[in-house]
Amino acid sequence: MGKFTGIILVSDFDGTFTSHVPENYRKNIAEIERFKNDGGIFTFATGREYHSLSIVEPDFENIINGPVIMANGARLYDPDKKEYIVNYTLNAVLFSEFLDIIYEKFPEIGIRFSCEGGFVTPRLNQILKNDLGDILLKEIPIREINTKDLIDSGETVYKCVLVHDPEILECVREIAKDFNENNNNEFFFSKTYARGLEAIHKNASKNTLAKRLKEYLNVRDSREYKLFAIGDYDNDYEMIKFADLGAAPENALDHVKQAAKVHTVSCDDGAVADFIKIIEREYV
Repeated sequence: MGKFTGIILVSDFDGTFTSHVPENYRKNIAEIERFKNDGGIFTFATGREYHSLSIVEPDFENIINGPVIMANGARLYDPDKKEYIVNYTLNAVLFSEFLDIIYEKFPEIGIRFSCEGGFVTPRLNQILKNDLGDILLKEIPIREINTKDLIDSGETVYKCVLVHDPEILECVREIAKDFNENNNNEFFFSKTYARGLEAIHKNASKNTLAKRLKEYLNVRDSREYKLFAIGDYDNDYEMIKFADLGAAPENALDHVKQAAKVHTVSCDDGAVADFIKIIEREYV
């Protein structure tokens, strides 16, 4: 039994755990190791899929010691069992109807599907190339397949990212709201970064899988865990509100900070390390 026993700490990855300052990135990792060694369970809740997370942090499975929430809550992966505990798939047939509407209004928009076999796009345009960057395009080649052929292939789709300027995405979001209301709210839309609007299954979200994660570990370890969570963007908002203790770094969106009970330093200054110290000082 350690001082952090009974605590699950879930952190967003980009904009929360990550830091552009190497020494503060290492500080996060050092504090996480101390947290785990003293009984805590640490993991990520990220919009990334397994392959892209492995590229930006090849050692991520050694940093965490619990199942990781991926694809913004569409998947829950257990690294010990090397299997997915939860999978929420996107209704690609219905979503293609929505994309037809969007492409007609914004033909230059970037569209990227996360599938079992990696990234797929109907059109590999410059907006999408710029968004993915050279590293991801090199490490995870994106397949260019029209939506009908993707549907006909039967390949599983977990999420879709729509990429454009923020003001365009606000228009897309309004169209998405109307489309969703007319289709049993089949999709869950959330902004995950300034130029990205993501769509997943209506029952999927970081918040939903944070609840599932807590339930899973409660049963697995025969104990009642408390869930502490930290994140910076729209897709973290409900998870932070649901958590027994929710936190937001200084760089978080204003409404996310308003939902959080704890505020930390910015991601570049070591937000996760700061959160662990706050937990130790004030909550254990």
